[in-house]
Amino acid sequence: MLWDAISSAVTPRTVLHLPTEGQSIPVSRILRDAETAAAIIDGDRRVGVLMTNGEPWLRGLLACLRTGAAAVPIALPGAFGSGGAYLNHLRRIIDDAELDTLLVDDSGTRLLKRLDGDLTGVRIRDITEAVDPDALRRTRTRGPDEFAVIQYTSGSTSAPKGVALTAANIVAGLEVIADAAAWTGEDCMGLWLPLFHDMGLFATLVSLVHGTPVCLWRPADFARDPRRWLNECAASPTTAVPMPDFGYRTLATAFRDGVPAEMDLSRWRLAFNGAEPVQMETIREFTEVFAPNGFRPAAMRPCYGMAEATLMVTCQAPGSLPRALTVDRFRLGPGDTARSVPENSDAARTVVSAGRAAGQMRWRVGESGRVGEIEVSGAAVMGGYLGVPDAGQPFTGDGWLRTGDLGFEHGGELYIVGRGKNMMIQHGQNYYAEDIEEIVRRFPDADTGRCAAIGITGPEAEYIAVLLETPLAPEAADDLAADVESAIRAALGPDIARVYPVAPKTIPYTSSGKVRRQAARELCCRITEEGALA
Repeated sequence: MLWDAISSAVTPRTVLHLPTEGQSIPVSRILRDAETAAAIIDGDRRVGVLMTNGEPWLRGLLACLRTGAAAVPIALPGAFGSGGAYLNHLRRIIDDAELDTLLVDDSGTRLLKRLDGDLTGVRIRDITEAVDPDALRRTRTRGPDEFAVIQYTSGSTSAPKGVALTAANIVAGLEVIADAAAWTGEDCMGLWLPLFHDMGLFATLVSLVHGTPVCLWRPADFARDPRRWLNECAASPTTAVPMPDFGYRTLATAFRDGVPAEMDLSRWRLAFNGAEPVQMETIREFTEVFAPNGFRPAAMRPCYGMAEATLMVTCQAPGSLPRALTVDRFRLGPGDTARSVPENSDAARTVVSAGRAAGQMRWRVGESGRVGEIEVSGAAVMGGYLGVPDAGQPFTGDGWLRTGDLGFEHGGELYIVGRGKNMMIQHGQNYYAEDIEEIVRRFPDADTGRCAAIGITGPEAEYIAVLLETPLAPEAADDLAADVESAIRAALGPDIARVYPVAPKTIPYTSSGKVRRQAARELCCRITEEGALA
């Protein structure tokens, strides 16, 4: 179904652009190469894809679609604290998904050599090597899978689970995104997000099923030099970009001292902002920095979605400006009625609208204006997590997906206040991790706002620990921590949080920029027990 949709949509304009490498590869050629590569996995049921962004990754995905094997995108080890932890993660996915083959390229081969671990029970094949189709076909005994993609969740609050998506789920999800984007034949998707992440994967597929080009970078291209990335993106055919909020914040910070006059962002008509809580301050700053270079405020499109729904659930309407409400941060627990307060109130919290239901998706949170768990329904929603018994699946009695996120409805639009597991109770009061992290990000010496608020149950009392990444020397870092604690006290009350400065790149994050809460909690406990990082 997906193979046919992509191959029939190809036109001369359907090209994979790799700006950093100076290459542009016709998708028609990638499809032909995928036909050959399909011989590697002919007869396989489930196939892992372990590579960095690039043409081989896309070729591997298309080879899976050609044979009917379920593609299992596998995250690279950037979000893991050690090679051993990543190796265990990789083994668990191999076992959980029952992989037949693990497709790699040079990047995947180098990674596996560094890990130097035993991966029994799975064939490892380099997709860039020449193959003998006849010999390979004689070795295959299994057949096509009922799923097209098994997308493992980021594991921000729990162990990753396999989101099992059929081709019908994916086609429906791509239609939802295209509808929200009002996608045209003149568009071009530009992204640095990893293709193993749902936002990167399905954004790419939206472009391909409509025969439009894709500009692709590696995540490291963005992380190492966001200024260079934006220069390349502005010079490319890109008209639409998907990014988490931290991506826009990183760019605004990188160009805070000025944007080259020749940089032209007028071609950008869509800047999807999702995958993590959207901050109005980020939107304001990004717009202020780049408006002189042609960025239109209405291009910024806050949205809400998840892998379990094949990405998009809600999105602000085309042409509308991002909207937000200022509400009482202390009245946002489950069952509370969201109450407006003045922006200068001590209790003020700004919550950005994620818009209305996109395409044929549906969502509900219970009584209008009251905070509740967000539930979603639609053809793009998965049938369930791979291998999880019915009793453990996240569905209501009437078949709606329970997301674990909390929000409220206002004016027909969805406002998200946080994840249920990120809500902490201190002195009988509800606090969201996102609330505290927003305060920390206001400090310029915080390393691009990378921080994590974690509820800790200690031997003497429960408290909220805040990890704060900063490049400052120890004494200055301690002073910064004291200032942040004072700001949290002023905003939320006394004895709410203890702030611990840590070195840059210390906090464990998922591939989409979400804090891996359990891993961060373990890090907090080590810091408090040892007094410093081990």
